[in-house]
Amino acid sequence: LVLDTNAVVQFDSASAQMGMRLPYREVRDVLLGEKVASYGFHRIERGNDARNGFSLRESSVWAVYYTAPITADGVFTGAVLFSVLLQDVEDSVSLIISQIAITFIIIMFAMILATFMLSRIVTKPITELTTAIRAMGGHSRGVRVDVKGPGEVKELGEAFNRMSEQIEDHDRIRDEFVSNASHELKTPLATMKLLSESILYEENPDPALMKEFFSDVSHEVDRLSSVITDLLRLVRFDEGDAAFSPVPVELSQVVERAAERLRPLAREKSITLTVDARPATVNGEAVRLEQLVTNLVENAIKYTDAGAVRVRLYQEDGYAVLRVKDSGIGIPEDAVPHLFERFYRVDKARSRGTGGTGLGLAIVEKIVNMHGGFIEVESELSKGSTFTVRLPLILDGGGA
Repeated sequence: LVLDTNAVVQFDSASAQMGMRLPYREVRDVLLGEKVASYGFHRIERGNDARNGFSLRESSVWAVYYTAPITADGVFTGAVLFSVLLQDVEDSVSLIISQIAITFIIIMFAMILATFMLSRIVTKPITELTTAIRAMGGHSRGVRVDVKGPGEVKELGEAFNRMSEQIEDHDRIRDEFVSNASHELKTPLATMKLLSESILYEENPDPALMKEFFSDVSHEVDRLSSVITDLLRLVRFDEGDAAFSPVPVELSQVVERAAERLRPLAREKSITLTVDARPATVNGEAVRLEQLVTNLVENAIKYTDAGAVRVRLYQEDGYAVLRVKDSGIGIPEDAVPHLFERFYRVDKARSRGTGGTGLGLAIVEKIVNMHGGFIEVESELSKGSTFTVRLPLILDGGGA
């Protein structure tokens, strides 16, 4: 468009605005001499147009107007305005914005879906775990969770399953303990009741028979007292109420003292009891260590009908090694793993006949663990058994 100094269009290449006065800012800037060139963006209305038989509805499009002055021999005579439609650029930008918006919406929905699925993956195991914990709180047994999910959640599920197994084992041991304890307490009581009734209903009891009955009652009372004493001792160990105040103890003296007290029992059964105790100092309590030695040696004597029981104490690899070996009846291989269970007996009839409570070895294991040691068992049927206890030494030196 060519404009005169009054901003009236004198020439229009599109023949659309001939004779019209243009009130645009960029035209005024040039005609008033404020700028040597000026441009601006305008939204213009494009009327109905027909192209190739198709009617275009009225629309609004963007255009850029660039204006420059016209001079002749240095005299200002008008201005030229160059107009270019920017709709292609706007359409491209609009398309890009639309694509970005669509992409953003897709990504947003994908993130929502991924978050939902991830939350399901994470929260479902936790929900199952919560349900399992509530079921366990309702005293249900055999509660397990399906171990899955991220590393921490999986580890939590595995820990819960282990805890559930331990609780079940604890409940099983407790039930067995109560059942066995009830049986052990009931048997001597029933025997005493039977003996007492036999005496009670006898009109002219024979003094010799009464003496035998009272001797049997005394034996059952001793047995009952032994069971109760061992039970109380184990309960104190389990509850941690058994105060442990370790001091240096010369274990050889403990072994000699315990063996001396058991020699009459060995002589009564014509069993040879030999002791080879070398100096070995451990950190512990003499009373409990003596009980440990007594239980092992007494068991060896009780379950040996003929032969010998040998007790050795020596130092080896920083441990005081106590070895009690007998030539008794031996222990079946399948029974060895159960020896330290409470009330477990290899031969129940023989155990009761010898006055055993089935708690001695359980107490031995507790005392050994309390002193930071460990115990091993080797046995062969009809050839005897060997119990080996290793306790940490205080002083180095010595050997086998």
